[in-house]
Amino acid sequence: MIDLRGIGATLRQRQWPILVTIAVVLVLTAIAYLMLPQRFTATATVALDRRVDELVGQQSGDAALPTDSPSVDTAVQVLTSPQLAGEVADRLKLADVVGFGRIAGQPVSPPAVARQRATNVVRSGLLVKRTGVSYAITVSYSGNDAARAAAIVNQVVDQYIEDQRTGKEGARNAQTTLLRDRLVGLRRDVINAEQAVANYRARTNLIDVEKDSTAVQQEISVLNTQLATAEAERAAAQARLSAARATGAGGPQETAALGALRGQRAQLGVQRADLAGRYGPLHPDLARIDRQIADIDRTISTESGRVRANLAAEASVANGRVAAIRSSLNAAQGGLTAGNAASVQLAELVRNADSARSLYQAFLDRYRQSVAGQGTDQSNAYVISHAMVPGAPDFPSLPLFAVGGLLAGLLAAGALVLVLELLERGLKSRREFEAQMGIPVIGTVADLRSVPGTRVKSRDPMGPADYLVGNEGSVFGEAFRSIRTALRLGYPDQRVRSLAVTSALPNEGKTTTSICLARSAAMAGHKVVLVDCDVRRRASSRSLTSGVQHGLTDVLKGSVPLDQALVHDAASGAYVLAQSAQVTGDYDLIASPAMETLIAQLSDQFDLVVLDTAPVLPLAEARAIAGMADGVLMVARWRKTPAQAISLALDLLGRAGARVQGAAMTMVDLKAQARGGRDDEMVYYKQFKAYYT
Repeated sequence: MIDLRGIGATLRQRQWPILVTIAVVLVLTAIAYLMLPQRFTATATVALDRRVDELVGQQSGDAALPTDSPSVDTAVQVLTSPQLAGEVADRLKLADVVGFGRIAGQPVSPPAVARQRATNVVRSGLLVKRTGVSYAITVSYSGNDAARAAAIVNQVVDQYIEDQRTGKEGARNAQTTLLRDRLVGLRRDVINAEQAVANYRARTNLIDVEKDSTAVQQEISVLNTQLATAEAERAAAQARLSAARATGAGGPQETAALGALRGQRAQLGVQRADLAGRYGPLHPDLARIDRQIADIDRTISTESGRVRANLAAEASVANGRVAAIRSSLNAAQGGLTAGNAASVQLAELVRNADSARSLYQAFLDRYRQSVAGQGTDQSNAYVISHAMVPGAPDFPSLPLFAVGGLLAGLLAAGALVLVLELLERGLKSRREFEAQMGIPVIGTVADLRSVPGTRVKSRDPMGPADYLVGNEGSVFGEAFRSIRTALRLGYPDQRVRSLAVTSALPNEGKTTTSICLARSAAMAGHKVVLVDCDVRRRASSRSLTSGVQHGLTDVLKGSVPLDQALVHDAASGAYVLAQSAQVTGDYDLIASPAMETLIAQLSDQFDLVVLDTAPVLPLAEARAIAGMADGVLMVARWRKTPAQAISLALDLLGRAGARVQGAAMTMVDLKAQARGGRDDEMVYYKQFKAYYT
């Protein structure tokens, strides 16, 4: 899925752009590191107690709340508040320091403006954050002065703790003053309430309302009992009196004498009845008995009247007793009602007095406790560690910039490689060429500038050809021997005698390849002729000969014999059919049947006819000549010639009837090719050099 070898090969081929890019980025990073102002960060740590022990105990309702998570967050906000930053600026006199309250090169600002500016600078460099979920708070300050950064951080934490303590002291002093002022009014209220109770007791003669109320209630209970008894006795007396009046006798209360009299009268009645019955009404004893009965009746009547009088007197006494008891009861109840009414008012006054006394006592206790606690208040925060003067700046950080610069360099180099790969339209290796173009690569011509120990002038067109003559056994010469071998030159089964060397575009190394191939074959003992078929540029002619009077055009016209137009290359033994120095416009002549006849004639005379043609894509005569030759060698510049151009050129050659024998990749950088590690014979150049030199 991912061609790691291909990626590695690409990176090795692009190692110099990569290294240069990384170096440039590192240099820019170093410049930025040196130019950026240094910033030093000092850090201190404070912590909040979960609960502060008070030296003077407070009441349960006023006990300090335990420190919780919101308390820590609140402390963070206080540490970053403008008020605290302003206090720090005042303590350290930052309003007079350049970079804080003052601006370099400007007039001194008013004190208020300078203080505000210094406060803002302190807040901008201050970083306060909670450490995890603990009760510790980290306070940091970043500035360009290490000592001042440490001083600001330490002053911030110290000022925070001092503000906490002074805040508690101020609250306690304010509370003490408020309690003292309130006690004056409460004391007056207590005195007035107690005076009201005493005055009411004196006015209502209530010494002890609760005790008097109990005695009266007991008295009323006794009177109620007596009243019930008296009413019962009165009812009994009334009943006896009514009975006595109804019967005319003494009633149930008859005396013994009255009873004896009634007995005597009964006996006398019996005697009179007996006498009357025996002797008749005229018996003298009857009158005596009647007189005795009349005397007894008078006595009974007198005694009955006396008894009834006694009963009436007894009933009158009972009524009087009942009336007296009822009167006493009413008086007692009235006194109780009045006492109760007075006790209600007294109780209200007593409650008011007790309430005022209790409130006064509570405030008095609070006041005494507040006075006793003055000077004992503590802050609920403490310093874990003060800030040390930082020995090295935290920004710019050398390790961070080094790592960042290296990463940036790698990213920039990767981007550069990606851009170069996207912009590069050429083919990089034999296998890639063959896979995309469908023709074999029969030669890989090295760029002499990449061959160690080789010095060739870059603008000398004959430099490679001359180098070949003197270094036939070099890797450069081996490329042309490879082409000759592929063409089976000199063998009975030689594939072609006339070979058109062409390219898709100009400046592909076509002419150099033609000259070098002709010289290589000539030095190998073959009879070779190089024909310059490029009427316009005449590159081969200008490189190998000078001042040619008669050339290919003249031969095609028939004005000059072939033998007279051939030029001998003394360095290699090859022959050259050049273009004359005179410029002609016979462009159609080069693609005429006369040219085809000439190629056939040359093929009969020479072992190899090398036709140096013009590029295929811009010029039509190149395609025509390629169709006349036995074979075509397509020349493509390594990593430069677009694959699309080569493909289009091969398509045009195929339509022209040309028979492409293979391709030659020119100007191959041996070092870059070796670094790329691709599948090409040039990868093994080092082994070749070590073995044969």
